[in-house]
Amino acid sequence: MRSLCVLTIFLFSVAAVSQVSLPRCDGTDSSFSGCASYRANDEGSRQRFAAGGSAAEDSEGPSIEALPANSAFISTTDTRSQERFHWGRALLESFELLAIEQAYVVHDDWRWVAGANSENGVPFNHYWRDYKQSLSTWIHSGWSDGDPNMYGYVGHPIQGLAASYIYLQNDPKSAKLEFSKTKAYWHSRLMATLWNAAYSTQWNIGPISEPTVEKYGTKQRPPWNQNGSWPCTTKNCYTGMGQIDLVMTPVGGFGWLVGEDILDRYITRRVESATQNRFVIDTVRCGLDPIMVGTNLLHGKRPWYRASRDKVGLNALRPIGKEASGQGANTGGSR
Repeated sequence: MRSLCVLTIFLFSVAAVSQVSLPRCDGTDSSFSGCASYRANDEGSRQRFAAGGSAAEDSEGPSIEALPANSAFISTTDTRSQERFHWGRALLESFELLAIEQAYVVHDDWRWVAGANSENGVPFNHYWRDYKQSLSTWIHSGWSDGDPNMYGYVGHPIQGLAASYIYLQNDPKSAKLEFSKTKAYWHSRLMATLWNAAYSTQWNIGPISEPTVEKYGTKQRPPWNQNGSWPCTTKNCYTGMGQIDLVMTPVGGFGWLVGEDILDRYITRRVESATQNRFVIDTVRCGLDPIMVGTNLLHGKRPWYRASRDKVGLNALRPIGKEASGQGANTGGSR
């Protein structure tokens, strides 16, 4: 099945690397000892001990009023919430997904891309002429494109889910949100669906779409029968163009996205609270949300990564367990 094959290639053909952040103080890559408030606290301790102060007094540390106004230890602002959407990274990852899907299309249907049925065997020959013909055919095509229902009602919503994840993982305000009845959660998922819809539009009728690569709806590719044979000899002729995919990709993708969020919160999290076995936790994460495996790799994360409870950036090539070094006990089992 074409859509599932594309997704399989997507899940297992991408490798990416991210960097582990160093200990920070007020947003800089300085050591803890380099923090201004740490130095102030340490200096105050020495002065109190010199004056005969007790260790108990020192353990309380300086009062909030005594700390500098710009101290990282009294800051109540989450810098991540002030980050803007990462447009460049999101567009790059969307293009990578598109390239993976189109690579499979070219491999699977090369004869129409640049084979015997293409004029002079040249890919994208008469591009604008064929593109206009494809758009005209799509407008008059109706709902069905001739593909099996599994493609339109399952494969394309999964494609939409992948596009939605690309949006979410590049939006600092949305990446850590889990399923809830809050306005922030539903707003983030609707925005992800808009990104999904834009990707779907490009895939179905855009300038680098499936029709432009496979010449669907052009005069060079005649309609076929429902059983896949051509030329068409029945009343029900198909051209590969239909409006089903443009609708089902964002609509079905939205439903699938919310469903995956529900599974993650009420099943995956329950497993994480019941065991500290990393193999079990990672297997459940990947098994219940295999599409996120692929988008995590595109984003430079490990396949089982969850932004809502994994505290540090992960290097896909770093040995397991190293990222927890120096970070204290990780009671949530996150990696």
